[in-house]
Amino acid sequence: MPKKDLGKPPFPPLLIVDTSEPLTTDAISGLLTRRLNGASICVRQAEGDPKRGGYFFHLVPRNAAVEECEVYNFEGTLVATLSVDQVVKFMNHCSGLQFDDWAFSFSNSVVNFKLDPE
Repeated sequence: MPKKDLGKPPFPPLLIVDTSEPLTTDAISGLLTRRLNGASICVRQAEGDPKRGGYFFHLVPRNAAVEECEVYNFEGTLVATLSVDQVVKFMNHCSGLQFDDWAFSFSNSVVNFKLDPE
């Protein structure tokens, strides 16, 4: 399968999280506390080729307490503002780590429709 050049992430440098377990709110809050101006995060399976791909999330905490985050796409367009708990559900769902009904509905009714051309 050909590689796609995604360009530079909106909030470099890219943080890579290798895991086979669902992400936790504490772990994501901890990452974002150190990146208050934004973080581009790639979530990948724990094992595999070192050059394997993953699922990208671009987040900006709304405050130092990291209670809410702005979620952006690769082009730097604001997609939504979510609580950190919702962000973690969304990240786990999208990366295949843990199914979530809310994240499924959010993805289908907000994320995909918001980014479709008019």
